[in-house]
Amino acid sequence: MGRLAVVAACLLLISSGSLAQDWKQVRKADEAKWAKETRLGPGTIHKLWRQASRSANEKDDDSRIADMDVEGLAERNQVLLVTYTGEKNCLTLTVFRQYSATTFSKVWSVEQGPDGQGFCDSPFGNASADVVKSVIEVRVPQAPNASNGYANYAVFDYEWNGITYRFTGKRAEQGR
Repeated sequence: MGRLAVVAACLLLISSGSLAQDWKQVRKADEAKWAKETRLGPGTIHKLWRQASRSANEKDDDSRIADMDVEGLAERNQVLLVTYTGEKNCLTLTVFRQYSATTFSKVWSVEQGPDGQGFCDSPFGNASADVVKSVIEVRVPQAPNASNGYANYAVFDYEWNGITYRFTGKRAEQGR
């Protein structure tokens, strides 16, 4: 192996190690931010993020927390965690039942609408999820309306049926 190849291999090893370290720091900052906003401990936030993850190994998980709603579903002792991952920032919604300040169980999760498309950002805007009157609404940006230039959103509604959340409808809305 030539000297240049050895130097290149060392640089790659160093950069991949620092990248892993950076992700660890980014996650710690995310957990601290959401702990402050929700009044849950950073360790609890970390456990919820891991339970919502699709990656078996934490080191392989590039997802981040987009939103965490501890109030919108509180009447059912539930918490909505929204994570995003990938180049297009595709959302995964996960609902947990809260038993205590640190004990939760996963109730439901969804990462794509009934049309099979993910809840992803597009050149026209960002995907988002909100709880409105105990209904989970997922907004996915669509192409702008040619007549007025406003962005369009496909809005997917999910309602609690006593056991789980089920898709209850899709509508179009103009952007915000």
